[in-house]
Amino acid sequence: MSRTVILTRREVFSSSHRLYSDKLSLEENKNIYGKCINRHGHNYVLEVSIKGAVKEDIGMFMNITELKEILKQKVMDKLDHKDLETDVPELKGIVTTTENLSIFIWDQLFPSLKEFLYEVKILETENNFVVYRGE
Repeated sequence: MSRTVILTRREVFSSSHRLYSDKLSLEENKNIYGKCINRHGHNYVLEVSIKGAVKEDIGMFMNITELKEILKQKVMDKLDHKDLETDVPELKGIVTTTENLSIFIWDQLFPSLKEFLYEVKILETENNFVVYRGE
């Protein structure tokens, strides 16, 4: 009988950005985003969880080194020590809130992880985090 488990890999990346929407006036941006309209950076903590049935013959459903390599290629190489608006073409024109960043990361990982991908969690600060489950 196989059992289903959730496996989570944690990574940390540093990126800079500003919260600003070209669809709003400067005054509206200031009212919504406050001081975050200025360029600033975060040391984001990313937790990616995958879910699957443990294979009896190998004792796991995915080798953690495979997940680590997928995260490196699809997320870390694109986002670590980058300016989200200027260095990541896929994010141009998107307000780089943590909410949108979690969706972006999901979309980067889904082609490689498909039905195993369970959750993307990003901690922007020690007090603020976003969870996205592909809905």
